[in-house]
Amino acid sequence: MSKDARIPLIEILEMAAGEGLPQELISGENVRDVSIYHDLIDHGYLMGTVLSDGRRPYYIESCHITAKGRDYLMQLKKEVRRQPISRAGYLKPSLIGFMVGIIVGISLMVLWIRVNGLPAWLNQQ
Repeated sequence: MSKDARIPLIEILEMAAGEGLPQELISGENVRDVSIYHDLIDHGYLMGTVLSDGRRPYYIESCHITAKGRDYLMQLKKEVRRQPISRAGYLKPSLIGFMVGIIVGISLMVLWIRVNGLPAWLNQQ
């Protein structure tokens, strides 16, 4: 199962709300990609000055969280906390079927041995 897409947003907004983001966000230097910050600025969750080459943003200056961003951070945390954690949700259905098949097969073999005894070729002494 892939990582929840909200986790990077929560990490960025928590950093902005806590110790703050670096004064300059430069793509490839102190952050891998500034486009996620750019998207948060476009939606009003962060405030900052964005420079781009016409296609992609590459530099953001004076980036900080807004009141709307703090509300969004609290909402994301509630949604992630509310999400049920289930081990079965992380296992693929085919793996679950395989494990159930093995358990049923072993159970039937043990039951057959109890009823009929060990086969002759295993009972040699």
